[in-house]
Amino acid sequence: MKYNKFGNTELETSVIGLGAAPIGSRTGRAESLQTLHKALDLGVTFYDTAPSYGQGSSEEIIGEAFKKKRDQVVLTTKVGSSISSTLQLAAKFKPLIRSLLHEIPGVRQMAQRRIQSFVQSQTQTNNYQSSYIIESVEASLKRLRSEYIDLLLLHSPPDDVIERGEVFEVLKSLVQQGKIRYYGLSAGSIESALICLKQPECGISALQVTLNLYEQEIIDQLLPIAKDRGIAIVAREPFAHGKLIPSLGKSDGLTYLGPLESDDQFSFLTDGGKRTITQAALQFVLQTEGVSVALAGMSKSNHVMENVATLNVSPLSDQELEKVHSMPVKL
Repeated sequence: MKYNKFGNTELETSVIGLGAAPIGSRTGRAESLQTLHKALDLGVTFYDTAPSYGQGSSEEIIGEAFKKKRDQVVLTTKVGSSISSTLQLAAKFKPLIRSLLHEIPGVRQMAQRRIQSFVQSQTQTNNYQSSYIIESVEASLKRLRSEYIDLLLLHSPPDDVIERGEVFEVLKSLVQQGKIRYYGLSAGSIESALICLKQPECGISALQVTLNLYEQEIIDQLLPIAKDRGIAIVAREPFAHGKLIPSLGKSDGLTYLGPLESDDQFSFLTDGGKRTITQAALQFVLQTEGVSVALAGMSKSNHVMENVATLNVSPLSDQELEKVHSMPVKL
């Protein structure tokens, strides 16, 4: 594993981070714990979660996995998405539902689609009031079994919340109290990230933004400003929402959004079997100057092993990078 200094903070992080959205929702507790332990064994130290991931179960499982290894990991969670009471109740019955689905394989895929539809119908509301942020952080600390959060991110707040700036005052107070070490923004768009960067008084230490072979806009529009300010960049969606994982969903029975086939637009990156398309996609992000962490969603140990193995394959050549940057891409 390789490690980076995380912006102007005192943190040092693995260059590959584990996105824990699937933890506790797409996989059971035992398999999730196995995945997390494998990741740490292979040197992954950056873990990104949120209260809304698995309606809190992602944070709980991460807390269980690292309760005796807290000083070895950098825990990032988010604030701003309020979980509806209906989803909180549904989370309590999730283990029973999952076990029933395993017992009746013939209806599993149909049931998964119905459950996904139900979850999407229970809209999570955004809440950036000071009282809710404090309450949410306390709940996250309890689930994570930790006295502090290394990095707290505002979870895709509306632009007007960022512009008013009041939300940053409560984050600063949480730093002073020792509840969080640093805070930042998980931006829903480049525009939101730029609005935040125009307000240096907000005091953010990190930005989480989208970067992949298809979506490269931040390279010119955002990264130079962030680098100049010493703000760490966490690059999410390196696999373009699943488009760059050609076998996704076929071998593990899981349901993912987006197409399951990767087109041949970037086939030149895999010629001769020198790397898989997922490794090429991750390598592209890792080789982008200014990125501190490439954040990949991982729910199984084999996901972790393939992603970490990216560090051992040949990097993209200057010619390959030039072609990637110059070609018109379609998502």
